[in-house]
Amino acid sequence: MSEQRLYLAEAQSPRSERRRRQRQQQSSCCSCMVVVISLIVALVALRGPLANWWRERRPSPGQQRSGAMFPLNLQIDANSYYRYELVRIDLRVVKRDGQPVKLAQPPVIVVRRDDEVVITIGGVRKLEPHYDEDAGTYHCYWPIPWQAEAGHYLAEAQMSIDEVGAWPWKVSPRKRTQTPEDKEPAIEGSGYCLARTRFQIKNRPPPEVPLGLCAATWEADFPHGSVRRPDGTSGDWRAMLDWCEFIGADCLWFRGAVTETFHGPLFLEKPFATENLETVPRLAAAAHRRGLKFGTWAVAYATYPRDTNKNKPAYDYAQDISRSTGTISEINFISLLDPLRVEHLTDFCKQMQNTNNVDFIGLDYLRSKYGYEMVDTFAREMPVALPASWGNMTQNQQWLYVAGIVEKERKTRSELDLYEHWNWWRAHRTAEIVKQIITEGQITKPVWVFVLSWMHGAQHGQDVAMLTDAGVGLVCPMLYQMPSQEHFEATLRGWQDYMRVGVVNIAAGDQVDDYWHQRSRRPAAPELLYQRMMAAHLKLIDPKAPLAGRTVGGFWHDISRAAVRGNLGPYPGREWALAGAAAFSQIRQSWQVYPLQVEMTVPPKAVIGGSFAAQIAIENITDTDVENIQILIENTAHVKPSGSGKKTVPKLGAGELIKVPMRVKITQANRARANRFMIAVRIKWPADDYGPTVRDDLPRTLVMMKYIQGT
Repeated sequence: MSEQRLYLAEAQSPRSERRRRQRQQQSSCCSCMVVVISLIVALVALRGPLANWWRERRPSPGQQRSGAMFPLNLQIDANSYYRYELVRIDLRVVKRDGQPVKLAQPPVIVVRRDDEVVITIGGVRKLEPHYDEDAGTYHCYWPIPWQAEAGHYLAEAQMSIDEVGAWPWKVSPRKRTQTPEDKEPAIEGSGYCLARTRFQIKNRPPPEVPLGLCAATWEADFPHGSVRRPDGTSGDWRAMLDWCEFIGADCLWFRGAVTETFHGPLFLEKPFATENLETVPRLAAAAHRRGLKFGTWAVAYATYPRDTNKNKPAYDYAQDISRSTGTISEINFISLLDPLRVEHLTDFCKQMQNTNNVDFIGLDYLRSKYGYEMVDTFAREMPVALPASWGNMTQNQQWLYVAGIVEKERKTRSELDLYEHWNWWRAHRTAEIVKQIITEGQITKPVWVFVLSWMHGAQHGQDVAMLTDAGVGLVCPMLYQMPSQEHFEATLRGWQDYMRVGVVNIAAGDQVDDYWHQRSRRPAAPELLYQRMMAAHLKLIDPKAPLAGRTVGGFWHDISRAAVRGNLGPYPGREWALAGAAAFSQIRQSWQVYPLQVEMTVPPKAVIGGSFAAQIAIENITDTDVENIQILIENTAHVKPSGSGKKTVPKLGAGELIKVPMRVKITQANRARANRFMIAVRIKWPADDYGPTVRDDLPRTLVMMKYIQGT
């Protein structure tokens, strides 16, 4: 709905107001009834001639009314928008004869909500429209603020007018000249016109996701050789399912589509290596036989190898520019502007939609790197402050200007504003791509996206709210490549400052990698993995919100690093897996989707060679008895149980709590790990109906893990 109004600079005088009222009063008299009857008789007599006269005077359907009725017309391109969309605003300024006008000073445009001007990306309050000479119109774009509140908004354009008397006016209490009583008063004075149109911002509520969803990933190529099992023995590709069961994952996520040329060239007709794609149906079926759900993802915009694009499909690749020489070079990322890549990703997702036993579809590297080929489109669409000479710059100069700010480590306030525009625009573009994939591929299976965690993804053009609006069901922040614990803590604070409860489903995860856990020995690197996964679960959204502020699940990345080749440090893959299993167990305990709540306490220090007790507290939180609860001390490096390492609780009644001591000992010192050792306990229980809140599709295994210092 649009509104158009004219305003004079001053109000009508009291004397003019009295004259207006007098003219209105003179329209009635004591002979009103006689006049009315006479008019009715005359109209009946002249009905035929009047009708013929009206038909002759009425313009034909294709005939335009002469002259414009209002100097400013404002339009937007839709009635409602999701948060990843750009609001396009078009304005047409015309003379009284309908001809377009280009003003020395363009109209002022703002967006309001509840009568307040909305401040959007980069601190923008007012929009400066650009004039299109060919179309004779102004236009501009309004980027929707990050996580904007859903509701009604109003776009408003305003400009001053000089010849107010040239436009049609309704009788209104405005300034008029003092004229004779028998003449229609003229309108004079300066004024302004105001055009408004309303639109709605929508958000898509995150879909329901099973609480406590925990996935183990496999990022490497499908293994044809030997794969270590968690117990250290060798197996084939089925060993990856053994790891899923060991860690207590309810889902295996497998990298299915990747543009890599290690096994031969690829073409636009064959954009993905067949190595993994061909194994998806077999692996998905095997996962289902083990009671696991299965998901597969595509590496969306990165390609391999990183150092060359030789033998890769003829995509439009992302561009970088040397800050010193101005030389432009392409990198191994495909441009977000290439429509063919969107088409190929859609084909992959559609294929997985139609593949039996595939439960989830994912996207990784859904982002650009550098991508300065997008500068022209970015500058045209975003209301970003650019140099006055921008239109006279060469392409290289424009790219260098944007790259110089984006890559600059310390930015001024105005540079931070441009940086925010750049990040928003790229996030908008990636969300548009996801929406297109889901819509054109007719994807109904849950879609997840891996996102980078620094600056809650915005630094790399990813926004979780936009992705949710585009149709993503689960967003998975990667707690990877943290150069320090301080950096990790800052990352958490960035998410907390940005996120709101109920906006998006999140399952955060960490990777098996000693280097990116600072080769930590105190705490041990797997211990740090556990701590970071738990910190993300409890603090990533809102640490003050009891349950609603927690993530719905988590993921452990990835099996191949523990089972084939990875940077494990002095810790076996089994130990990294147990740390992930303990995180999974705690996430599920927080959602109370298990019938049991378990805690383990151990002393902070223990004498090497001596035994000590690990106290296991088990509580039945259901209204049903839990029978035959098995407690097992896990085999970890340099730790052995004192005795069998197994105990059974025959029955634990509803609401009952029991404490079970399990004695263990540290067998020897290990300076490589700073004498820090893992104590891990696994609890199992039989299948049964434990009530509506307990998920019966989850692995019935719960792991408690603590590290202690050997002395």
